[in-house]
Amino acid sequence: MWEQFDRDKLFAEVWAEPVQSVAKRYGLSDVGLKKLCSRLQIPTPPRGYWAKLKAGKAVPAPPTLPVFKGNPRHLHRFVAQPVKPSGEAPPPDARLLSVLAFERDPANHIRVPSRGTHWHPLVAATRDALSSGYKDNRGIPIPGGRGFDIAVSAGQRKRAFRVLNTLVKALEKRGYSLRPGDRHMQVEMFGSRFTLGIYEPTKRSNYVPTEKELTAKNRGEYSYWPRYQYTPAGTLEIRCGDGYDAVVKDKVRQPIEEQLNLAVEVMVGRAISRLRYQEEQERLAAIREERRRAALAQQAIQDAEKQKLAQLIEDAQRWQQAETIRAFLRAQEAHGQQMGGLSEQQQTFLAWARAKANWLDPLVMQPDAILDQQITIPY
Repeated sequence: MWEQFDRDKLFAEVWAEPVQSVAKRYGLSDVGLKKLCSRLQIPTPPRGYWAKLKAGKAVPAPPTLPVFKGNPRHLHRFVAQPVKPSGEAPPPDARLLSVLAFERDPANHIRVPSRGTHWHPLVAATRDALSSGYKDNRGIPIPGGRGFDIAVSAGQRKRAFRVLNTLVKALEKRGYSLRPGDRHMQVEMFGSRFTLGIYEPTKRSNYVPTEKELTAKNRGEYSYWPRYQYTPAGTLEIRCGDGYDAVVKDKVRQPIEEQLNLAVEVMVGRAISRLRYQEEQERLAAIREERRRAALAQQAIQDAEKQKLAQLIEDAQRWQQAETIRAFLRAQEAHGQQMGGLSEQQQTFLAWARAKANWLDPLVMQPDAILDQQITIPY
């Protein structure tokens, strides 16, 4: 919505209060209000005006507001209309509601076995890949290859793989697919893929060198140690996606083993959120395309109308030119008669000229052997 500035009001305000006070009402900084007054050609108090006024010193009287002579566009600003809350949340997605109902049914509760289990081939491959000796920047062992994204200390390893194995089997049982990603295994849900893994947080502290390292340093030997050291927290998080946000994490009274159904809910919620966003973008794209086609169709109608108008103008101009020629020829013929008659040469010219006027006139369109020729100049 476009709104027009009230120059008289703003002029009165900047001469009644300091710029800082007025600027806040307009949502501007001091400099921004000064620039606005400059665009609107509103004089402002000189520097030191308010300090002198406060000290009881003489200050110049406010000038007369001059007539605006600038660009008329500067007199208006666009103000976005506030969106009125509908009071109702958007309806939940039916696909998500179906998943929530399934996961919250006690009959579908996911249980992690405490011992002895049949390992999923991909989980087993990830477990075996831990022998690669790789570690992350915290010094926590990580598997080589492109298996599941898992980073846990040795003390949490068995537990982490039992949870991962149970979750992977539950996901496949529910119809979700496992796909190799660029770096790690991913789970595919409702058209979206997420990296799936288990992560153990750590506590960071300043690095404490060992006695051996301190001795080497005291001897003047080359020594290097990192700035920080990391201590495993002893808790686990299930992560899904390329970010650092956990799907579920260990709680004091609820370990992740008891939250696997919730993990599925959160993962599906993210997938459906992506899907709904994509569907909304496709819907908006379809609307834009429909509007584009409608605009192109309207433009085609307009172009055809312009062509008809251009032809009308051209025909009118040709007719006017033909009438001008005929009027001239009548005057020339009358002049020749007054001068004692027309010569054969003059009569021939008049016949030729009238033929050209008839060729030019769109109401006659008399053919002309010379003017109608299509001449092609060979190379």
